[in-house]
Amino acid sequence: MIDWLKYIGLFLLLLFLQVLLLDNLHWLGLVHPFIYLWAILLMPIELPRWAQMFIGAAIGMVMDLFTHAPGIHMAGCVMIAYLRPLLVARYVQDIERMKGAITLQSIGPANYMQMLAVLVVVHHLIIFLLEAFTFSHFGYTLLQIILSSLFSYALILMLEYLRKNT
Repeated sequence: MIDWLKYIGLFLLLLFLQVLLLDNLHWLGLVHPFIYLWAILLMPIELPRWAQMFIGAAIGMVMDLFTHAPGIHMAGCVMIAYLRPLLVARYVQDIERMKGAITLQSIGPANYMQMLAVLVVVHHLIIFLLEAFTFSHFGYTLLQIILSSLFSYALILMLEYLRKNT
């Protein structure tokens, strides 16, 4: 129960940072950092896929409510929650013994960074392609995806290192 309270508290903190700070920082209209998806990566590994997808949908729905983007964040979050068990099977060597959240310490820095990169890029692909809903400005959309993914990846990695050191 305590772990769930910590997880919910972390999600609320990420939501607070996302809505009040990061959603107001749009550099040149290209960089839109999304750190709330870190909550999906941190879900306990033993959760069944349906529960992960349900939590992902809830996280996405909350973000959609705050950003007035109906279904866009929910689609991105459900997709990465769906892919997460596949990535866990790929990047976690001793999955039978592992319990709790996926962290730098639990799966190693290289595996963590690769898994995070895949989740961030897939999330951002879905978000920005659904938002644009056209290929007429594909270069601009691709630039948004790349820059926002890099910035989100760096922020989440920095937060993970801060969490690890506290």
